[in-house]
Order: sequence, then C-alpha cells, then structure tokens
Amino acid sequence: MTLTGFWSTVKHTFGVKRLFWRIFIAFWLASILVMIATGFVLVNNFSSDEYNKRFFNDVISQAERIVWRYEHELATPTFQKSKLKNWISNKNNRDGHLIPMIIKDDGGKIIYKHRLNKIKLEDRAEQRVSGPSNRNYQVQIRKPQAPRIYKQVLYRFQSLQFGFIFIASALVSALLSWSIILPLNYLGAFSRRYANQQEVVSLPRKLLARGDELGDLALDIDFMVNKTHAAASAQQQLLHDVSHELRAPLARLQVSAALIEQKTPDSRHVKQIHNDCLRIDQLIQQILDYSKLEQSSPSIENSDINALCQQAIDNMAVNYPTIAVNFSPDDKVEISGYPEALLQAFDNIIGNACKYSDDGGLVEISTSAREHSVIVTVRDHGPGVDEQEMSKLLQPFYRAGNKMHTSGFGLGLSIAVKAIDKHKGELRISSPDDGGLCVEIVLPRELI
Repeated sequence: MTLTGFWSTVKHTFGVKRLFWRIFIAFWLASILVMIATGFVLVNNFSSDEYNKRFFNDVISQAERIVWRYEHELATPTFQKSKLKNWISNKNNRDGHLIPMIIKDDGGKIIYKHRLNKIKLEDRAEQRVSGPSNRNYQVQIRKPQAPRIYKQVLYRFQSLQFGFIFIASALVSALLSWSIILPLNYLGAFSRRYANQQEVVSLPRKLLARGDELGDLALDIDFMVNKTHAAASAQQQLLHDVSHELRAPLARLQVSAALIEQKTPDSRHVKQIHNDCLRIDQLIQQILDYSKLEQSSPSIENSDINALCQQAIDNMAVNYPTIAVNFSPDDKVEISGYPEALLQAFDNIIGNACKYSDDGGLVEISTSAREHSVIVTVRDHGPGVDEQEMSKLLQPFYRAGNKMHTSGFGLGLSIAVKAIDKHKGELRISSPDDGGLCVEIVLPRELI
C-alpha cells in the first residue's frame, strides 16, 4: 500500500476530515507549540546562568577538597600527585568525574594538574580558594560551555511533568473541540428531523441563549424552520381550501352536463365533460388526501396490516376485476400506527400495481413479520420503471415519460410516502430482473 493509499484509509476509517479532528489537532498542536516556545525561552534565559553557577560551585568544591587534602595529609616530601588524584577520584567523586584544572599555591607552584595542558590561556577561567591555613590558591579551569539549548529543552520534555502537561493539553483540546461540535451536530440532526418529519420542535433554550456564534446560528435555524413551516402550512391550507372551493362548481358542472345529457344522450361533448369532471374530482380528492396527511394528527391505534392489505385488495377488485391478486400474509402482522393513513398508502400502491398490469396479469402481495418491523411487498409484472426515473416517482406531481403515470396525477406514491413517513417507515422501489415493479414497505412495530 502506498503512503497516499494508507493516508486515505486512515482518513476514511477515523474520519479525519471531520471538523472535530481538525479543531482538536489544531488546538493540540497550538498548545504543544506554545509549550515548546515557552520552554525554549525559559531554558534560554536561565540555563546558561544556572549551568555556570553549578559549574563553578563544582570547581570550588573540588578545589577546596584538593587543597584541604594537600595541606593536611599529602603536603609531605613523599607526597605523590597521582595519589592525590586517585584520592579525589575514589573517595570524593564516586562517579569518577574529575574536572580538568590546575591549582597553584600563592608561590606559583603547581600542586595539582589534570588535563588542562591543551587548553589555551584565553579559554581558561580563574577562581580562588583558601586552604585550612588561610593560604590562597589559584584555580585555573576551562571556561564553562553551556550545553546546547535543544538538549536542555528535550531533557526537560522527558520529565514526568511534561507528560502530564501533554495529556492535559490533549484532554482540554478534545473537550474544546467537543464543545464546538456538539451543538453543530445537534443543529444538523434538528434540521434533518424537520426535513424528514416536517414537525417543528423548539430548540433547547440553553442553546438559543448561548450568546455566541453558535447561539446565533441556532436562532437563525429556529427562525428559518418556523418561517418555512409557516409558509408550507399556509400553502397546504391554500391547497386544501382551493380544492374544497372547486368541489362546488364542479358539482354544478356535473349536474348541468347530466341535464344536457338527458336531451342529447349521444353527445360526445357531454361525455367529454363527464370524463373531465371525473378526472378533476379525482385530482381534488388526491390533493385533499395529501393535505390531510400533512395537517392531521390522529391518535395511534393498533393496526392489523393483513386486514388493511385485504381491504385494499377488495377495493381494487372492484376497479380492476381482470387483475389476479395473490396475497400471502404472515401471522400476526400488527403495528402501532394510523390505520386510515396506512390503508390510503396500500390503496395507492396496490392500485398502481393493478393499473399498470395487463388484463389477466398477476399482482403478488405478501406481508412478513420481523422482530422490530413488518414488511409489505407488492409486486406487479407490468412495464416497470426506468432506473433513472425511479427516485423521481416519489415526488409530488411527477409523471415519468414512460408508460407509468400517463393517466394519473403523480400524487399516488407521494401520498403513500407521506403516510409511511408518518410511521417512520421506509418505501423501497426496485425493478426485478424479469420485469415489472416491486414496492417494499418497511414499517416499525412501535411508533415512538
């Protein structure tokens, strides 16, 4: 796997593109950079002085021990310098670290010397110590060289405190990211719920009263949803009222056509008026059904799916007597829902299957009970629907360019979808390989 492919897999698996990770990583890196910069400044300011002070303290301490040993024990004619160095190394410097230095007495005599021959005079520093006899001694050492700054920074970053700071910064970054993402996720879910269910639910007051940009966004979404719902409700009400108002003149037109028909029973114009009136009446009824599903809030009842399917089949048997229906019900297929809306949905779906089946054709209907849902399947062997137009069939007033929907208004499936959405169910349409159309209705057993 290439590096690009590996990175794509990581992004897909962990959702790195999500805003949460972007904010988290940005804050975390910023925190770490601030810590590094702060550590660099502090170490840069104090490390040199601190190192020099510690170095000269070590020099003075070691020189005083050498002078003390020199004056009290080894200042004898038989004294050997190597013994003095060994004494320092073995007894007073358990780690074997001896600082290179030269110690001279007040007469300029070298009493101790260790690895300073190759150091130039300009690179040497001097210190003075006093022995027990108050004699002064000159100590020459190499000028201290502070260790590199990055080593000091790395040394401090390896400490336990930095580990705690590192973890704390990660937790703070995660909490900060989550505090930003949480209301955004809630607002996204709120918008999707409104789009799917068309139900206006007030946003939490705590979110609306935040006072920051997220609070402003929540207020805007709340305002938009209420405005959109008010406009949609007004549109539905207008549609409902206009449909009702059309019923009266339509009835008068049908009566007038009937009176004319009595005088001229064979007039094709009167027959055309009757056909048009019937078509307008069906359209008005479908509009009223659609509007009713939008506006009504009936109580939830126990719904026997098999009985509702059988009722829809009986209804269609009157309108399509030449279509054979094979119904295969499962046992005890019941849900909590709205029986009237479900019957409307089954009427439209089974009616469509019968409408677009040839005379003598077969429509197969079955119900299946699952643990948490029931499935109703309606299958016809008609001309079917093109794959490109399948999703558009669910749009109100959409009529595809093929043989489907040429005599309807494009509202039957929309009404069915509206009724199924009211049950938080799902409608699936597919084209079987051997032709026809298969409509699958998935309904949850409990409507929460």
